Amino acid sequence: MKQSHELLKLMHLMLPHKLKLFLAIISSILNKLCDIVPEILIGISIDVVVNQQHSLVARFCGITNPLEQLYIVGALTALLWIFESVFEYFYLILWRSLAQDVQHTLRLSTYQHIQKLDMAYFENKTIGGLLSILNDDINQLELFLSEGPNALLQLVVNVIVMGGIFFYISPHIAFLTLIPIPFVVWIAYYFQNKLAVLYEVVRERVAGLGSHIASRLVGITTIKSYTTEEYELAALNRESLAYKRDNHRAGRVNAAYIPLVRMGILFGFIGSLVVGGMLTLQGTLAISMYSALVFLTQRFLWPFTTLTTITDMYERAMASVRRIFGILEQEQTITDGGMNDFKVRNLKGSIRFDQVSFGYNQDTQIFNDLSLTIPAHQTVAFVGSTGSGKSTIIKLLLRLYDSTNGSILLDDLDIKSVPLKKVRQAIALVSQEVYLVNGTVRENIAYGTTDASPDAIINAAQMAQAHEFIVDLPNGYDTAIGENGKNLSGGQRQRLAIARAILKNPPIFIFDEATSALDNETEAAVQQSIASLSGKHTMIIIAHRLSTVRHADIIFVMENGTIVESGNHEELLARNGAYATLWNIQTGELV
Repeated sequence: MKQSHELLKLMHLMLPHKLKLFLAIISSILNKLCDIVPEILIGISIDVVVNQQHSLVARFCGITNPLEQLYIVGALTALLWIFESVFEYFYLILWRSLAQDVQHTLRLSTYQHIQKLDMAYFENKTIGGLLSILNDDINQLELFLSEGPNALLQLVVNVIVMGGIFFYISPHIAFLTLIPIPFVVWIAYYFQNKLAVLYEVVRERVAGLGSHIASRLVGITTIKSYTTEEYELAALNRESLAYKRDNHRAGRVNAAYIPLVRMGILFGFIGSLVVGGMLTLQGTLAISMYSALVFLTQRFLWPFTTLTTITDMYERAMASVRRIFGILEQEQTITDGGMNDFKVRNLKGSIRFDQVSFGYNQDTQIFNDLSLTIPAHQTVAFVGSTGSGKSTIIKLLLRLYDSTNGSILLDDLDIKSVPLKKVRQAIALVSQEVYLVNGTVRENIAYGTTDASPDAIINAAQMAQAHEFIVDLPNGYDTAIGENGKNLSGGQRQRLAIARAILKNPPIFIFDEATSALDNETEAAVQQSIASLSGKHTMIIIAHRLSTVRHADIIFVMENGTIVESGNHEELLARNGAYATLWNIQTGELV
């Protein structure tokens, strides 16, 4: 990708803040102007001391007393320093505020887009890598925007104003002073191209390092139980050393820039010092102007060394922009249906798979022309070995993935014609892997149903057999449960998830191994509560333990993506097929 494209994308993010951007630019320019003028006043003060009543101040102001002239110069200097400080305060505040506005907007829009992306996108992504983009890369942009544009603006103002002053005072010295600039600019361009590649690698290393640490922290229990602390430390050491090596390589290239620029500045400074001195000795250049030029030469050329800082920040920022927009430009293949007048409350809950074909990739096909019907307000179960396609049915129903052929219908409506949000509002999923937010018990039960009353929350908890343990917690329903419910047992976490689904009260419930972490007594009570919902809701249960689904109206037995049997418990046992074999194995009747 071209650098200009990334810069245009970054500038586009700043357009909504035009006024703040304009004020920040004005403050930076005025600050630099107030910074330059005192150097000229040094030459004017020397002119006052040397020429006294014939000085430049005397000719312009009509004041012949040298002391009074110096007072005027001193007052102007003080005034300019005050204004310089004021404008510095404003540009610091404005650029930082602008950078934080862009950072905030970009983080929200990136996270929002991530939430909309298909599940297929996440198959080859790591949580640590995405976190690195949402945190490190966006923070890198904030750093660049708060410092980079101001530094570049001040450099441009410095070149224009100082160059004009030099040409006004002495075109010869101006020419000598400007000779190093093409060399400095070429060096900056060369290093920019070198750093672009290096910082791309560094950002990838940051993502890899973050992903490595995140995955290990999640598995800290396994690490401790297998006593692999030293092994993991060595693995982290390798990742960290790789990041250190690549970052050091970029740092070496960046560090070589300033010494080269110094050599160019040295040529310009010596040229103005020697040639300016010769012109002064010849009487063609006033001493005051020569003094001012000596001070101004270094002030004119030295800011070019900031190009290395600007280039460094810019290349880091562009590497981050590429990674951020790599997400933002990722297209969403699962699109919204256009039936905006669809009402979830009017849904009865019948489901039909009509010759559905699907595979997670082109090489592996899960379903080929799968057809099945789930009547409204009935309880159905899917059983079968691991990998038979049970959970894939749920993913297709929730439109986490779309079928490649065939159609899935809710009340005879193709789910692809219904808005995604409404499809998912019609379904409550309780999976084996429970997700809880870092909040209170009450907030977790009401997650997704934030307008629920306290009584409704308690009622849902009672139906999920969670109320008893909740009231025993230190603060009851207001107890903080920690990150992903780490302060609760597995069974308690699962009961909260069931309560959350009950509170949502959709037409369709899906329980994917939802009671696997419960003891037998609690599971029986929860199953009874779930059964009480079945008359008014469509219930889909996925389970390996057949005892949990024996009372289902229809049981679908799956093998290799196909339905090999269907019927109720008694019917399937009577057929003495795949279901009966599984049942006999689990009950110990078949050895």
